[in-house]
Amino acid sequence: MKTMKKERLSEMAAKEIKDYIKRNELQKGDKLPPVSELMDTLGIGRSTLREALQLLESRGALHVLNGKGTFVKDMKPFHIQTSIETDNKKQFLLEALEVRKALEGKAVDLAVLHAEETEIQRMEDYLKAYVEAIQKGEREKANAADEGFHQVIYEAADNELLKSIIDSVGDSFHEFWNEPFGVEDIFDQSYPYHETLLQAMKERNSEKAAEAFQQIMDSVRSSIKSF
Repeated sequence: MKTMKKERLSEMAAKEIKDYIKRNELQKGDKLPPVSELMDTLGIGRSTLREALQLLESRGALHVLNGKGTFVKDMKPFHIQTSIETDNKKQFLLEALEVRKALEGKAVDLAVLHAEETEIQRMEDYLKAYVEAIQKGEREKANAADEGFHQVIYEAADNELLKSIIDSVGDSFHEFWNEPFGVEDIFDQSYPYHETLLQAMKERNSEKAAEAFQQIMDSVRSSIKSF
């Protein structure tokens, strides 16, 4: 008998919205139905829908404009199917980490060279939001800020093919921000290295950035293995 995977309602809603976009062949710039209609269709409350939309926005799939609606931001030219069933969560995360290390490591290399000042500022804003959320005990906001920080790196790499590949395995990468093993603070110890990585970005120091990223990966791997 397989172990049931705990999944937040907002995660399930996000998947349903993605399926809706695919079924209806919505393209970049197309508008989603009103919030009230989505709530009725999915059978969820406003706060859950808001969380689901925020998740999809942080992954680059949607763009929410206050007072105007929610729009499809980007439909990728291809999608790699990464739906993997496994009874061994630790093994899955370790394998996903190796893929993440290869892809995100290259994104870091490119982002050091190509990141615009506005993107570096967004990274800094996400780290500040992370700290503030932790201090207030708002774990979901902290996780979203952490994920947002890494998403900006993917964008700053300025390589559409690389970003498309990363986006295609985004669901697997999201496991790192979704409280694996039911532990909220499992990856918090990697935070200081994020600050070092940001500083390296500001200095355009490729060697320092690569070292900081490796420290993040080592910290995450250590946390996973501890379970």
